[in-house]
Amino acid sequence: MDSRQESEANMEKTYQVTLFDKEGRYRPASCLIQQEEVRLDDKANRKELVNKGVVKICALRMWTARDLQKYGLLFAKVREYDKAKIDAENKARYEKIKEEKYASGEWKRPKNRVDK
Repeated sequence: MDSRQESEANMEKTYQVTLFDKEGRYRPASCLIQQEEVRLDDKANRKELVNKGVVKICALRMWTARDLQKYGLLFAKVREYDKAKIDAENKARYEKIKEEKYASGEWKRPKNRVDK
């Protein structure tokens, strides 16, 4: 891969678009969108990402706009999706929970276990 192709590959980011109900009655629906890097604080960019996300979610679940209204999925959230960062946060959170369970005596530490 030459330097031009690498720079083009680096310009593309993954964004997660999540549709949810204001009251939390239904499970949120989300999808991943691959697109050139954009500023999320700009309303036009955010609206474009939300529209692409709605189209993709409706296509994947075979929904129409009426279905979105019926399920109450009227609010959207957009964020950058960095898989490595999310995995690291989840691992740290699980380790914290695990240590709290061991300290409280709810769980017992495994004997003669070698961590890999």
